[in-house]
Amino acid sequence: MLPAETGKLNITVLVDDTVASEELAAEHGVSILVELPNGRRWLVDTGTTDIFMENARRMGISLDDLAGIAITHGHDDHTGGLTFYSRLKGKPPVYGHPYIWHKSYQIKPGQPVRVTGMPYLARKDAAPSFQAVNHVTRLDDDLYFFTDIPRAPGSFAPIAGNFFNEDGTGPVPLIDDASIVIKTPKGLVVIIGCGHAGYTNILNAIHAAFPGEKLLAVIGGLHLMNAGENVLAEAVDCTRRIKADDFVFYCGHCTGENTLRYFSQAFGEKAVRPMGAGRVLHF
Repeated sequence: MLPAETGKLNITVLVDDTVASEELAAEHGVSILVELPNGRRWLVDTGTTDIFMENARRMGISLDDLAGIAITHGHDDHTGGLTFYSRLKGKPPVYGHPYIWHKSYQIKPGQPVRVTGMPYLARKDAAPSFQAVNHVTRLDDDLYFFTDIPRAPGSFAPIAGNFFNEDGTGPVPLIDDASIVIKTPKGLVVIIGCGHAGYTNILNAIHAAFPGEKLLAVIGGLHLMNAGENVLAEAVDCTRRIKADDFVFYCGHCTGENTLRYFSQAFGEKAVRPMGAGRVLHF
């Protein structure tokens, strides 16, 4: 685990489904700490439980005085850690699409109904500090929140078995999906929580907003674990069109082993790497 470097963009993975260090704990979810060159620190998602706090403690990282918390969407594996929001000093503002508050349920035959939206206590504790964000919004120096991503027909699909209502009605459209974009001198670093808006849709929206910028890195979960070859091929082509020469993937969570293998064949193993809690990146 490398220490943060002053004056650089430092990104530390606090939560992922796997670990990059045996000293840390894994859980299903994502939480990533972003330290900007100006020294201000942002938390992107909070995982499912308080493991993001425990892993930060084990890494010697303080979560005091965060500039803010950016939530990529309302699912519990990205918002559950907000249940422990009261432990954070300074009560940082929480940014997200207005729809992150909408309840959602997972309903599968023969299984109990499971709440997949933001837990009740997370809603209760974080609500007073919440600031709604729509479209493309600058949160800090060179840090942007991208949501309301235009979606090409057939380029994304609601999650099977997920509904707005406990009786199995109202498929969840996941319109709250968002990504974080950070501009660096070498290109754009993109953090994707799950990519429910569709990976190619996200990249196309970012490229439209920053047409002169190359894509330096993609970090997070891409929700391509069940993607067919046609979808993966489109993802590769879209990435190739806008990537920098030294582009790199650091992906985990819901990306899928099949996706990592496919991307490795397309871009080379050096450019496609697992994420994992404890991973520290400098740009």
